[in-house]
Amino acid sequence: MDAQISFFDHIQEVEVAQSATKIIQMFPNSAPPKKTNYRKGEEQTVFPIKSREQLNAMASWLQANADPKYLLGFILGINLGLRANELLELKCSDIFFPDGRVRYITNDYTDTTDRISVYQEKVDKRRGLYLNESCVHAIQWYYGNTRNHYNDGYVFASREGGHIEVDTLRKVLKKAATACGIKQNIGTHTLRKTFGYFHYQSNHDIVFLQRLFGHSSALITMRYIGIADEEEKRAYHNVSIDLLNGI
Repeated sequence: MDAQISFFDHIQEVEVAQSATKIIQMFPNSAPPKKTNYRKGEEQTVFPIKSREQLNAMASWLQANADPKYLLGFILGINLGLRANELLELKCSDIFFPDGRVRYITNDYTDTTDRISVYQEKVDKRRGLYLNESCVHAIQWYYGNTRNHYNDGYVFASREGGHIEVDTLRKVLKKAATACGIKQNIGTHTLRKTFGYFHYQSNHDIVFLQRLFGHSSALITMRYIGIADEEEKRAYHNVSIDLLNGI
């Protein structure tokens, strides 16, 4: 992305308590309205977060009120575009080189040895991805530089063993969204859709996103990341055939 999605400059401006108070003032608590997609027993539609202000508020709330791994998951999730189960199954050996460096090579796009290979259970194949600067910042913030963290353990380890569950992450994200006054339905898939939305706003490369998400058409991808209506409106506005100026 042209503009990295990084929240740490925002978070470090004030103390955690002051930041949390400010969030509540900016976004008063309110329960999400009962939309038509809230149907018990049926699949619910979740939406991307399109506002940087709301992303910053979510990040600040997570830092102040949740285990640090949830803020790490939030940042990696919106920067990598993984499904929630793929994100939570990441291991330290995926994001670190054996010598302890974060798996990130900058300013040399011919060197792809920092590629991360992720297994996609839904489609039964592997895909490659790369960390960006915001991911590196978040990883360094979370782990620090005290020792080599390269190992076969999960990045998002659970106290009970293994990694945290998708539903656990979903509940934390929903709680954060409610506290920040975000009214649209939020879930773990929000992270993947937010990645797609910001990637499109930066690069306008719907073909890349269609391939990444495995969609059969560009229109499906546009609907998936919540830009179909926006692009339709833009198309109408961009072609304005005014004949009165010539009369």
